[in-house]
Amino acid sequence: MRTPIEARQTRVGLLLAAVRRRQRQAVESRVAELGLSSQKFWVLEALAQQDDCTVTRLLSVLPMDQPTASRVLADLRNRGLVDVATNSDDRRCRQVYLSQTGSRVAQRCVAIAKQIRRASIVGFSEGELADLSVFLERILRNLDDLDEKAPPTLVSSKGKSGAGSRVGLAPAWRAKSSVSRRAGYWRSLRLPG
Repeated sequence: MRTPIEARQTRVGLLLAAVRRRQRQAVESRVAELGLSSQKFWVLEALAQQDDCTVTRLLSVLPMDQPTASRVLADLRNRGLVDVATNSDDRRCRQVYLSQTGSRVAQRCVAIAKQIRRASIVGFSEGELADLSVFLERILRNLDDLDEKAPPTLVSSKGKSGAGSRVGLAPAWRAKSSVSRRAGYWRSLRLPG
């Protein structure tokens, strides 16, 4: 039998998951005719907001790991929506640009993102939004702290276990800088004032 605090903890976790799932559904139902997934939608929306964007910069404004971003960008490039070029000064750095078609699609993504963001906060006062942001940031910090203090231990398909095992491990846990990158992303979402 759960204690009252355990029941509330479970409810909070379920609500957070439901909000994430519902936001993804709201996005995907609005961009279905464009053939975009939620991830591709958010990449295009982010690129529309950036004048000069590198893959590193894109990763700093989206909650996405490097392998996922590479797959999403490759698909968007294959569809003619983005161009990816190597920086002539630093060959490790890749610049990402919207194509002409990609710019048109991205502007639709921006409008849809605004619609979804506005709809999701209807009825909240500015104070409630500020409090909600603080609470959600605290949850993220707590989860980042958990990963730093007690990294997940996984069992590989070969029966070996240990923190940092690559089998099934979320890429964010492998990279030391991922916590600070995620923190930068979440800080970028902070409300003005």
